[in-house]
Amino acid sequence: MCGIAAINLEGSGRKKTELVGLLYKMLLQEQNRGQLSAGITTYDKERARLIDTYKGLGSVNEVFKLSHNAQRKAITNRYAGSKGIGHVRYATSGIESDDYAQPFEKHHGRTWKWFCFGFNGNIANFAELKKKLEGDNYHLVRNTDTEILMHFIAKQFMGSKKRDLVGAFSALPEIFDGSYNISYINADGQIVVLRDPTGNRPLEYGNSDGMFAAASESASLNTIGIEKSKALQPGEMIIAENNSFEVKRYAKCERKAHCMFEWVYFANVASQIDGIGVYDVRWRLGKELAKKETEKADSNTIVVGVPDTAKPAADSFALELGAPSQEGLIRNRYVGRTFIEGSNRSEKVRDKFILNKSVLKGKRVFLVEDSIVRGTTTQTLVEEIKSIGKAREVHVRVSCPPIRYPCFYGIDMSTLLELAAPNCSTLEEISSKAAFSEKHNECIRKRMCADSLIYQGIDGLVNGIGLGKKDLCMACLNGQYPTPYGEKLLEKAIENFKAGKTTRTYE
Repeated sequence: MCGIAAINLEGSGRKKTELVGLLYKMLLQEQNRGQLSAGITTYDKERARLIDTYKGLGSVNEVFKLSHNAQRKAITNRYAGSKGIGHVRYATSGIESDDYAQPFEKHHGRTWKWFCFGFNGNIANFAELKKKLEGDNYHLVRNTDTEILMHFIAKQFMGSKKRDLVGAFSALPEIFDGSYNISYINADGQIVVLRDPTGNRPLEYGNSDGMFAAASESASLNTIGIEKSKALQPGEMIIAENNSFEVKRYAKCERKAHCMFEWVYFANVASQIDGIGVYDVRWRLGKELAKKETEKADSNTIVVGVPDTAKPAADSFALELGAPSQEGLIRNRYVGRTFIEGSNRSEKVRDKFILNKSVLKGKRVFLVEDSIVRGTTTQTLVEEIKSIGKAREVHVRVSCPPIRYPCFYGIDMSTLLELAAPNCSTLEEISSKAAFSEKHNECIRKRMCADSLIYQGIDGLVNGIGLGKKDLCMACLNGQYPTPYGEKLLEKAIENFKAGKTTRTYE
């Protein structure tokens, strides 16, 4: 996933020393998109190092030294400038290392060939492109698609004697299969923000009082005073330089494939994606889920949403059911999102949630989740709500349909073996993309130790989002991938499933 940001202060009257603070604020509102690392690259034409990058492992607050005033001020002063880009990382490839933190820099003696960039998405044909570069005697330092992307961007400028940014980026769709949003800055002070031709990941932009900015989350723009933003359309790019910006089309949009999981789980609840509010979608998903309810609420029934992402759906579900929505689970705000986190998820779930025993004891609980991916979080919660919270019953309700297939476009679920739903299916059912049945539902329910389990339907999801099926990527639900390499990687994932391998499919 990751989150990207870009800002241009030229013409705004703001001081250069404000730049780092503004980028910090933007990245803080994108922290939900990545907690592994954070970084910025800034431009100042009066510095010897025209573009300069600061990045590191950790949360945004940790990287920007919010607890150390002297260090924070030193960062603010050193990286002061008129424009910059930012990035928060969530790893779907590569290791947890400073060397993988973004933005990535490609140095060159010519200023317009010297650039840095941040990347949000996943290149599905990464393995083939890596082999191609190695065959051309490139020495690759990292095992990540970001480095591949960096080299192919640089290749577009080889032999060129002019700065043709549109021409350079127009070549990318012929090379890359997958999802790729980019924030880019070069040593001539030009900023580019780009959305891939399917629009798989969100990208918003806006301007206020002479200040231009773009980000993965509209909430990022709101926090720096840009109240009205627009969605950059699939296949569009923006070039911002001096004190102006221009939207240009660099690629055709053959089909839109907006990731449904952005609205369901990943995006900031205060954001809008392509003009559709994330909170509004999650509220509607709860109402749609209630239409499938088979149980009746009694005086001892409560609805508990798994905080924070499932809370809107839980509230609307409770309203439709006629039962109170109560905080039976209290989230520890100092623990990261368990889906993003790596190993030992059960322990992290226990660290993350505190049971409100006085609310749960003796109750018939409808536990509303936004999604079930691996199932660890839900299973742990159900077990503890019963054993420690002393709830009488726990009925699990999920506002997203079953996650049945891997994602190759940026969500960290690239193997079949790690997913709850495929592990309740046969190889034949997975290969034929057979419909999710009551048999599969019952298998997952038993694993969850729940008294009952109801998932959202595909139609309910589509109604909740408010876009047609043709404009959504729901490959993880139905196995129908929007790009050719998605289909190829599914075949490889099925082979790995058959062999019991957990290798990330796109590597």
